[in-house]
Amino acid sequence: MQEAMNIQNNTHDRERSQPSVRQDLGEQLIQLRDELSRTAHELRMKSKGSSAEVHDTLKMLDREATRFSAEVEEAVERTQRDLIDFGEMLQMRLQKLANQIAMPPS
Repeated sequence: MQEAMNIQNNTHDRERSQPSVRQDLGEQLIQLRDELSRTAHELRMKSKGSSAEVHDTLKMLDREATRFSAEVEEAVERTQRDLIDFGEMLQMRLQKLANQIAMPPS
């Protein structure tokens, strides 16, 4: 008789515990889902932030490349002008030397 009551109690306890186990599992699954959702949101925000940082860095690099290119172009133009001026000066000196050689001192 006692054995029958124990079986009945065990069965009753198991039936009673099944909903609570389901409820516990359900709550845990909900918590996991919420945590995954938060993590996904954080990752999206970080990637947006990273994308913005990368975009800003690319814009800054582009500006620097443009500025550097302009400086190089200006330096090339200055060098060309300096070379032309130096060439003209050499030509005038050579002409002066040629004139001095052509006309002996009197």
